[in-house]
Amino acid sequence: MASTTYGLRGRDYHPSSQLPRLKLEATHCQACGQFHELGSVHLYDYHQAVDEDLICHICLQPLVSPLDTKCGHTFCSLCLKNYLKLQKMCPVDRLSLSFKDCQPASIMVKRLLDKLLVVCPNVDYCEEVLPRCDLESHLQNRCKGAITKCVKSRLGCTFQGPRSALHSHLWECPYTEKDENIMVPVIEGEVTTIDIARGSFDLGVSIVGGCDTPLMCSVIQEIFPDSVVAKDGRLAPGDLLLEVNGEDLTVASHVESIRAMRQPYTICRLTVYREKAEESMPIEKEEILKFTLHKKSGKQLGIKLVGKKSGFGVFILELLSSGLAAQDGRLKADDRILEINSIDVTQGSQEEAARIIQASIEKVQFVISRRTRPQTPDLIRSASRDSMARGSGSDKELDKVVPPKQYKERLVTIIKDSAESLGISVAGGVGSQRGDVPIYITNIQPAGCVGRTKQVKKGDVLVSINGLRLVDLTHAEAIRLLKASAESKALSLRILDAVETVEGAINFTPSWLYWLQMPSGCQTEKIISLEKSPGGSLGLAIVGGCDSSHGNQPIFVKSVVMYTPAAKDGRIRCGDMILSVNGESLQNITHANAVSLLKSIKGTVTLTVVSWPGSVV
Repeated sequence: MASTTYGLRGRDYHPSSQLPRLKLEATHCQACGQFHELGSVHLYDYHQAVDEDLICHICLQPLVSPLDTKCGHTFCSLCLKNYLKLQKMCPVDRLSLSFKDCQPASIMVKRLLDKLLVVCPNVDYCEEVLPRCDLESHLQNRCKGAITKCVKSRLGCTFQGPRSALHSHLWECPYTEKDENIMVPVIEGEVTTIDIARGSFDLGVSIVGGCDTPLMCSVIQEIFPDSVVAKDGRLAPGDLLLEVNGEDLTVASHVESIRAMRQPYTICRLTVYREKAEESMPIEKEEILKFTLHKKSGKQLGIKLVGKKSGFGVFILELLSSGLAAQDGRLKADDRILEINSIDVTQGSQEEAARIIQASIEKVQFVISRRTRPQTPDLIRSASRDSMARGSGSDKELDKVVPPKQYKERLVTIIKDSAESLGISVAGGVGSQRGDVPIYITNIQPAGCVGRTKQVKKGDVLVSINGLRLVDLTHAEAIRLLKASAESKALSLRILDAVETVEGAINFTPSWLYWLQMPSGCQTEKIISLEKSPGGSLGLAIVGGCDSSHGNQPIFVKSVVMYTPAAKDGRIRCGDMILSVNGESLQNITHANAVSLLKSIKGTVTLTVVSWPGSVV
């Protein structure tokens, strides 16, 4: 018999309406965003038709917290509980039944229900369509139409309204953070809006990332001592920047983020997100996928299976390149196999799974679970106003990634008086205040011998002078060498043409993008050894890889989670490039394999990294 589908709208029904009960007052539910009686089944507006097999035969709606009966039927837990209070029999076949004869539905059914697409109930403010399991988090943290209190409600503010109106209210809120000396804290795992009084000063932080970089979001890399932000004390390295003074940073390039952060508002209003420590948060997303592979005479599927010491389950260890599975391309290493030909293997062994596959004659149907860490948190994409993924929106966003400019090396010859100075100011050097960076020109005197040539500009990197290399020298060593060479009447400067510069009398300050495009010959590698936490975590979130959506990218540190080994050590920063792990190169490695490598190492992990300073705001 063919399965029937129903197009359902959650507001059009009354749960358990067939059952007599007391009339209760409907209240606003924080979980589903609808008004319903306290303790009754949640209501949802479904975006698509729902298969009949996922429908509760009591309320005639998609199952919520499903229970299986001993006679093989499935109902909403609450619907069935209320029904059995009145009649001790199955609502479908009328067989004798008690609540203790029921058990939670299979993991597969629950996952299928979690994936049902629902419409955000706040349709006047929000057009989001998302999996049912994500709705509660969406309503609590991201929905523009969700009813929220003022962040200063503890000070007495009585504002309640949609989140989209909160920003406008905050500008006019009569309660200030100075009242009773209470300030809104930044809470892990939540979106927080804070006000920082900056006056006419810089914020005193450096930032990395942007939607045009491999990080795909803007992140605080460093907070400078005695700065405005340091004195405020609430922000931390690794905080993700979502909005500043009403400007959306989730769709801003690195340059646009810098410009927005430098706007001269006396009060800087920042909306940020701080990731939770990995031990207490789910850092991966899970996809349930179904694939069918057709067997061919004389050809093997080429799937190597393995069990995991950490628990039950059968996983794909490797796909042989000559096998049908590898040529098909849909199965991947580390996929967990949940079902084979409709047989549940979640608690099975690799031997049992292999027997089922070998017994299949024409085809093998797999249901697998695939865990992935998003390149950018779901929160960041959801906070975006104009580039929400309605279909292929995320792909359009990736198209904005700008190919890096290339530094070009050239030789400049200068003829000068022996007593004449070079007439330039430089910064950088190994061990300099901002890290291990090459020597670069910050300013040029137009009347000086270098300025007169008009062949050198601010931002150019000095590779050598008169054949003597300046790379890998400290700032003091480089200054001594430049002064000694300046006594010559003829100078030979080997420079890298700057990809950034500045006009006028002001000093040149490089951005993070300036360093990101530096050739490998100017990179200073450092070795960092870290001990994993008891839970096996370093506290790093990484992005990039040869399979990155915007090309072959190095592996970057996207964020360093507070209170983890990496954060406590302090040497690894957001935006750093990881070149190798325990001597194994990460060049041309996929993101998944880089994650697996980091996870597989026990105890001490030795990283080779290149660290570039972020852009100062």
